[in-house]
Amino acid sequence: MDRSMPNRALVTVLLIVWFGAAIAFATIDNDRFEGDSCALADGSDGTCRRDFECEYLKTIPQKLWVKCSFDKNVSIVCCRNPSRTRFDVKSRSEQMCESFDQFNDVDDHIYGGTAAAADEFPYLGALGFGNGGEVSFRCGANLISDRYMLTAAHCLAERPSFVRLGVVDIMSNSKTDPPVDIGIEDVISHPQYKGRPLANDIALLKLNRTVTEDFLKQICLYTNLSDPLPDVPLTIAGWGSNETAGIMSPLLQKANVTTYERDECNTILVNDKSQVLSNRRIVAKLNADQLCALGRNETGHNTGDTCIGDSGGPLELAIGRRRWLVGLTSTGKPCGTNFPGIYTRVSYFVDWIESIVWPEK
Repeated sequence: MDRSMPNRALVTVLLIVWFGAAIAFATIDNDRFEGDSCALADGSDGTCRRDFECEYLKTIPQKLWVKCSFDKNVSIVCCRNPSRTRFDVKSRSEQMCESFDQFNDVDDHIYGGTAAAADEFPYLGALGFGNGGEVSFRCGANLISDRYMLTAAHCLAERPSFVRLGVVDIMSNSKTDPPVDIGIEDVISHPQYKGRPLANDIALLKLNRTVTEDFLKQICLYTNLSDPLPDVPLTIAGWGSNETAGIMSPLLQKANVTTYERDECNTILVNDKSQVLSNRRIVAKLNADQLCALGRNETGHNTGDTCIGDSGGPLELAIGRRRWLVGLTSTGKPCGTNFPGIYTRVSYFVDWIESIVWPEK
């Protein structure tokens, strides 16, 4: 009996197993995991971090992101190494952000002006005005903690009675999936808010109970003092008019926008002849607490804008399964024009927000 055949077969099997293991090892070895060193698109040094923990991603276009690997459904990306101690000591809002529930996955969170799905904006509510009798809805508000919402101060000329959350259709009377209506205990406008010229257009709403519904989620505050660059995609949403006629939309709408460079926006504001002739300037020049954005396609035409009734709603940045509130819809010209919308910069007011929502003990 020739005993060499089984030995040769065994050697062959061992070689296959070893070669397969070598390939598997090489694949793992070539991956970079959380905490590993990496190189950014510009060649500078970085460290692999979870996408929602990387401040650097908030100001660069997605085409420049460098992926390290994946951890379950979380992207591990190459993040610029911090050069300032500010990143070593996280603010209260950044610490709270890490404790918030993550959002559901969305294949493409950026849209060109369509109806929103039920779970896409679980932090967004509509302000309800009126008691008992006829109720009207104006303006949006954003859940930033289990007790506070953030909105535009100019929405509060009349005190809202409640905020409606958890629905796409604000007029829905569904008994199987009813809206969540929560009363408002206190209204806190920024102490330096001015209506004309518009400045510091931001306010906090303290709810009369803690939000406990698991399908409602808080949005993180955008704390980076640098605005997202003009090629970083952002999302706007609201129940405002989708026509210049000013008729409110019962369904939550969403669209994609990008920021304008401040100098470019100021040039548009200064040169707008309709404002000069009417002597009713919306904003003569951007304040430090404002930014502007508009949906634009490759030809420069408007593809998305906020409109009447959208005030207080979000200018949102999505990274992975986290959402950041970059701005609040504040003002602008009639919707659908090529005139950019003007938003309140949330990062400018983080200290004021934290002093009320998460005061130091």
